[in-house]
Amino acid sequence: MALSHSALGDRVSRLGSLSPRALRQMAPAETIVLLGLLIAALFGALLAVSVSLHVILALAVLPLVFAVVWMSPRSTILGLAIWLSALGMVRRLIGSGNSTGLGDPLLLVGPIVLLLLLVVACGRGAVRNRSLLANAIGLLSLLVLVEALNPLQGGLLVGLGGLLFVLVPMLAFWVGRSLLDDVTLRRLFRLIAVLSVLSATYGLVQQFVAFPSWDKRWIASNGYVALNVNGVTRAFGNFSSATEYAAFLSVGLVVLVSSLRNVRRVLLPLHLAAIGFVGYALVLSSVRTSLVLAAVALGSIAAARMRLRPRTALLAGALAVVALSVGLSHVSVSSQATTSATANPTGTLLQHDISGITSPTGTGSTLPGHLSETFGGIKSAFSQPMGHGTGSVTLASQHLGGRANVGTESDLGNAGRGLGLLGLLLYVLVVVQGLLSTYRLAVRRRDALALASLGLLVVMLFQWLSGDLYSVAWLVWLSLGWVDRNAHLHPSENVPSPIRRDRTSHVRAIA
Repeated sequence: MALSHSALGDRVSRLGSLSPRALRQMAPAETIVLLGLLIAALFGALLAVSVSLHVILALAVLPLVFAVVWMSPRSTILGLAIWLSALGMVRRLIGSGNSTGLGDPLLLVGPIVLLLLLVVACGRGAVRNRSLLANAIGLLSLLVLVEALNPLQGGLLVGLGGLLFVLVPMLAFWVGRSLLDDVTLRRLFRLIAVLSVLSATYGLVQQFVAFPSWDKRWIASNGYVALNVNGVTRAFGNFSSATEYAAFLSVGLVVLVSSLRNVRRVLLPLHLAAIGFVGYALVLSSVRTSLVLAAVALGSIAAARMRLRPRTALLAGALAVVALSVGLSHVSVSSQATTSATANPTGTLLQHDISGITSPTGTGSTLPGHLSETFGGIKSAFSQPMGHGTGSVTLASQHLGGRANVGTESDLGNAGRGLGLLGLLLYVLVVVQGLLSTYRLAVRRRDALALASLGLLVVMLFQWLSGDLYSVAWLVWLSLGWVDRNAHLHPSENVPSPIRRDRTSHVRAIA
């Protein structure tokens, strides 16, 4: 029976006193309504800055989103991956004329879904029996929330916008810790592999055929200096930037390689072709950081399969970079000297890769500049130990009236400059503990899921807090949640959610 207005008011007035158990016992329809009110209250102040038709339409479909998340949270994870990978394309196709103070209101869809998934995950034990990694991520998340109030960033609106880029992707850790079982993760990685092939196809069409009209409009209105490489415009696929395009391709590449041993013999040629196709598109993306980290990730995956020690895995990653450098140095770009960038864009992009990777400190490399920015951010943690605020190192500082964007394009620098000394230390703890836990799990299990999770963390190294990489940043934290969920389990155990400890401290699944 539907709730009367008075009954609904009573429910809302008692919402603050409801325990998680009481909330789970409520009827689904009532819970959906209450969750809708919570989300509307959370984003209401931001959306009120400039209400548009897009915002009104978004609010109209929110009840449907709530219902989908509540009835099938694991399917929602897969749907969110599709949405975030298509977000850049959708934004270009419908135009950017209607926006809120946060920019495009479509950017709020992902955060809303993640917040709803978090509610479901917490109700299923996501925050119970926390490990060292979980506690470190919880403390870092709390600090990010507190730093959103830092006045040095230019205002509360900047801080709230910064939360969308930094805190919201981190919430996926708790979702992965509770809702992401092996079956769902396997489906997610298969989906990412397929999406990476489709993205590579679109990117190569941009590179070798032409940019469609909607992409040309985006380049003209939102293009940035780094998009141009010696007169050649980089491909950015169906994403918002060339950096996100390359990051997604690198994630797809490590997923494809990790699952190579599980492919049926009849499908092996097709799988190998997909690896080569995505790898080729990654090289021509000319984003050297993603290319180098992909090599390190593949070396780390190989080391985990051979069950080498973590220190030896570092050496394996370094050798993979050396192999990449040697391989690129033998690529013939002789035609580059006699033809223009317009006539030979492939040679121009390859030359950009070669000059930066084979000579990392040379004039053609941007590595010294990136290192200088990163060290500057780290030093800032000691000169300004309270930090400049969560939003100061994100796009929110540019678009929401912040005093200045002090981002360094690296998590180490951003954590030091935005979150201060404590934030830098917590971030380092999370990265070290996260990588060690994931590598140990990969060594123990040596299956496609653990190996792909390891590769995912490595290819996104020092970009875990980059929420403007919409399609991949949340995957890092989601994967870390799955790793933490399985870190103390025997590989043969099949564990549904949630994970709890019994009185003898052994980890077991609650049927």
